[in-house]
Amino acid sequence: MNSFLGMDTAQVRAHVIRLRTASTEVHALRDHVTTALASTRWRGPDAQRFSDRWEQVATTGLGGLCQDLAALSDRIAGEAEEQDAASARGDRREPGPSPAPAPSGTDDGSTYLHRDAPWVPDWLEGPLEGAASDLAGVVSEGIGRGVDAGMGGIAWAAGRLRLDTDGLEQIRGDLGHLGGLLGGWATGERVPTIAELGASALLAAGSAAIAPVELFTDTGFLDPRTDVTVHGVHEVRAPSTPQDLADLISANDEARREMFGRTEPASYDREASGQIRIQAVRTGGGQEAYIVHAPPTAGAGIAHPHSWGAQGNSAGWDSNLRSMAGQESAPMADVRAAMSAPGPDGRPLVPPGADVMFVGHSQGGLTAAQLAADPSFNNASGTPGSYNVTHSFSIGSPIETVIPAQGSTRVVNVAHNPVWDATAHVPGLPSPGRAPVHIADPVPRLDLDGHRVDGSRVSAPNVREAWLDAPQQTHAQRSQLHNAHDSVLHTSQGADPTGGYHGSVSQNPDHPILAELQSDLEGRYLGAGVAVTSDQVVDVGREDLR
Repeated sequence: MNSFLGMDTAQVRAHVIRLRTASTEVHALRDHVTTALASTRWRGPDAQRFSDRWEQVATTGLGGLCQDLAALSDRIAGEAEEQDAASARGDRREPGPSPAPAPSGTDDGSTYLHRDAPWVPDWLEGPLEGAASDLAGVVSEGIGRGVDAGMGGIAWAAGRLRLDTDGLEQIRGDLGHLGGLLGGWATGERVPTIAELGASALLAAGSAAIAPVELFTDTGFLDPRTDVTVHGVHEVRAPSTPQDLADLISANDEARREMFGRTEPASYDREASGQIRIQAVRTGGGQEAYIVHAPPTAGAGIAHPHSWGAQGNSAGWDSNLRSMAGQESAPMADVRAAMSAPGPDGRPLVPPGADVMFVGHSQGGLTAAQLAADPSFNNASGTPGSYNVTHSFSIGSPIETVIPAQGSTRVVNVAHNPVWDATAHVPGLPSPGRAPVHIADPVPRLDLDGHRVDGSRVSAPNVREAWLDAPQQTHAQRSQLHNAHDSVLHTSQGADPTGGYHGSVSQNPDHPILAELQSDLEGRYLGAGVAVTSDQVVDVGREDLR
């Protein structure tokens, strides 16, 4: 098919203007804060420390950002000029076959209208894409105007009546995010994934449905509540150095189980918080790095009303929706707060700019992937709140909706496929039939394999999934679903080393993706020559229900 159109130089030049404007605004803001700080009467050690920190941020962080924005705008402006020149030369040639689409690689979701769908005829694809894009634009514009006009008026009236307007702000945020996704799709800047768009629509619908109740009482339902706080830091005595990937899975599981005298995760209560485990490691050569463990969904069960926002634990079921929608989530705030929490020596547990590896299970893996995709978090600048995320290793997580901010960041997720019995008898089918004897883990599929609304997929060479056979059920106390999704399978007899993801990873060391990851981590985060120098578990959660 020949519907490839190439670069839309008008859109590129519009983006150049936005980049140059952003560079100017950042520069002006930096100068304004510097001037205000110089004129303040604040004196003393704290003022000097703040001034030194601001100077570092202003010169290294914001100064570099201004330069990067300006350089990027100049580069793409030049590319637009080259494209126009090439198109002019092409127009003077004799008619011939259209150029083929560029080879696939890292796909960031841009230029939607320029991407070809090979299963749709050319004569139909163009009108369909145009209609879909126009519809998205109309819906986006309607949402934007409706939110700004309607919500503004309602909020004013509610304020006059002394009603609670937090729920109205929640609707405004969720509808604004949904409108932004549709607007990006309409303009061709970015095509949302199906999972992202679906989760955003559910959030907007839920916030709208609860709004009348929220005017009179704060239910907490679907409230983002990223106002997290650190409740305590606990040192792990006699920490052991992980030797392989299975040990990383055990260490992640320990942070919420037997390290605190429990054999099961903490039951729900309004005081519950999450546990972020941070291990500092040092190689034989003296290099330091950090392993940060992000927990799975926790707190109240899915059927409990408090599990959807109104509890102290940030990693509730509502956070799954926000993470899948591509929003900043409370579990992301948990990890940020834990990493910057002061350690025994008063310094942050993870210093800015440090090399970091994430280990996550289920929601924890998605949280880690979202942080790795945030350019303000995952970069090598060394500014406060930024870290060099080298790896993210997750199990049972839907991570195929995001791409890391750095091409050097490696993301590997392990997922369980079903095991089929080709000799089984399936009612209604000729015998022998075909039935699953080991059930699959459905959670990694929630990202819908990264498919976008235009039929393409999110993809990057540094994001990979290792699909393993789901382990066989060996204990009657736990369901097959638990066996397929749990990081470590716990029973009344204790941990089963052959169950859950721990069992399947430890039994498949030769899987190409896992073997490559193991080799890459040895001598850096695990194995011989590496020692854990400190091991802390940070209790962190939403602050207003403590």
